[in-house]
Amino acid sequence: MKRPVYQEHYDGFTIVEYEDYELEKPSYLVLGLPDAGLVGPIAASHMVRTLEMREVGGIDSDRYFPPVVVVHQGVPRLPLRMFALGNTLVLVSETAMAPAAIYPLSYAIVEYAKKRGIDYIVSLLGMGVPNRLELEKPRVYWLANTDPASRLGEKLEVQRFEEGFLVGPYAAILKEASRRRVNNLVILAEAFLDFPDPEAAAQVLQGLSKIVGVEINVKALLDEAELIRIKTRELMKNTRRALAQMQKGYEQQVPLLYT
Repeated sequence: MKRPVYQEHYDGFTIVEYEDYELEKPSYLVLGLPDAGLVGPIAASHMVRTLEMREVGGIDSDRYFPPVVVVHQGVPRLPLRMFALGNTLVLVSETAMAPAAIYPLSYAIVEYAKKRGIDYIVSLLGMGVPNRLELEKPRVYWLANTDPASRLGEKLEVQRFEEGFLVGPYAAILKEASRRRVNNLVILAEAFLDFPDPEAAAQVLQGLSKIVGVEINVKALLDEAELIRIKTRELMKNTRRALAQMQKGYEQQVPLLYT
C-alpha cells in the first residue's frame, strides 16, 4: 500500500491521497458504489480500465468496514479506490456498504468534493425493475438537485426521473449534496435488482461520456458481460443483503403526494 501524501478523517472514515493531483475544469467526481445490479461499480471499473486512469487515493474505515485489504496484482489496496484523469475523479467500491456506513460515508464524500473544489458529483446507479428480463435495452433517466446539474442532465437527451423513490447510498449522497449546496447529477438505468447488470452499466456509461466529454468504449464491457457477472457475484450477494436491510423495495412504489 502506498504511503499517503495527504489524509483526512471524517466521522469514522479516512480519505487518503497517494499523490497530488489537479482536475481540469469543469471537474467531476463519478461514484461507483454497490447498488441494484452493481451498475455503479461495473460502470466505474470499466471506465477506469478503458481510460487507463491512475490511482490517486482511497477511502478506509476501521469503524464501518470489516478488517479487509483488497489485493490487486500483489499490491494491497483500500476497499474504496480513487482514480483520476483529466477532469474526472472516479470512486469505485470493492466492498458492499453496510447500512450503518451510508450516512457518514455520504458526508465524507460530499465534504471531500466540496473541499477539493469539484464542480459536480455524478452518481451512476441501477434502478431495479421487475420486468428487466423483458427489456432488450434498459432505459436511462436523470435526476439533479440544482439548476447547473439539471442543465448537465438535459445533455443526456433522455427522460428526467419524475416520480418515485431512491433508496440506499445514492439517496443519502443526494440529500447531503443538496444540504451542502453541491451539484449532484444522478444517472439511472433500469436494471436487475439482484443480479449484476453489465448491459445497464453500458447504458449509463454512454450517458456519462456526453457529460465528461470523453468517449468511453463499452464494446468490451458488453462482450465480457458473462465473465463480469461471474466475477462480481460475491459482491452482488453481499450487496443484496445490505439492500434488503435498506428496504430497497421502496423504489417500486409510487409517492402518495403529487405537487
